[in-house]
Amino acid sequence: MIVSHIDMAQAMIDASFLSQHRSMADITSLRSDIAQTRRAIAASRELLKRLRQRKIGEALRDAEHHRLSAWDADIVRKVFQDLVVEVKTPRSQWRAVAQYLVHEFTGSERVEPALVDWIIRK
Repeated sequence: MIVSHIDMAQAMIDASFLSQHRSMADITSLRSDIAQTRRAIAASRELLKRLRQRKIGEALRDAEHHRLSAWDADIVRKVFQDLVVEVKTPRSQWRAVAQYLVHEFTGSERVEPALVDWIIRK
């Protein structure tokens, strides 16, 4: 059977229409995916912004609420010295013990390194 030029042209038009329809659907789907991605990125940025603000607020509260007076530091140092002698703690663990004592006394996660150095100094 011989395919006429008209039949061939009609088949090409149908294929082109189908391809164009698929392309439009793909473009619509792609645009929808891009919009969803943009919303997710915006939500992530907002969440990170809130987390940073909370972290800064916590750091400021920690710095304000967990100050150690000279009297308190002297007490912690004396407790440290007594503990090291009684338990016979090796010198390599002194820094960790001092940090733990300051943390327990103040409740603060952040311990000033200079304070720890002063506590473990002989």
